[in-house]
Amino acid sequence: MRFPQPVRVGDLIGRDVLRPVESQDILGQIRRVVRDPDGGILVVVEFGGFLGFGRRPIAVPVDAMVLLGPDTEIVAFTPDQLRQFPTFSSAMASDVAPDTVIRMGLAKPSH
Repeated sequence: MRFPQPVRVGDLIGRDVLRPVESQDILGQIRRVVRDPDGGILVVVEFGGFLGFGRRPIAVPVDAMVLLGPDTEIVAFTPDQLRQFPTFSSAMASDVAPDTVIRMGLAKPSH
């Protein structure tokens, strides 16, 4: 169970997104939280690249992520699956206000 917890959108921006394995590599950082046309909440993660080059924004459903201390983890997709995500476009969604409270799962470390 992921035990959804309330979290302020503004508190998510800039958090590291970790790989859910023992090494806990950083996959990227949260850049935005948006609402899709159907009303779903998506977390825009600056993903991929090497040494800061080649990163691109992808949108991950909020229910595919969990809070893990000061960081977050994507628990519903592997890094290989995330590489297949389309590059996020602002035309696809609207920003959620920083003071909005959403619910995100809470987890213990994977290792």
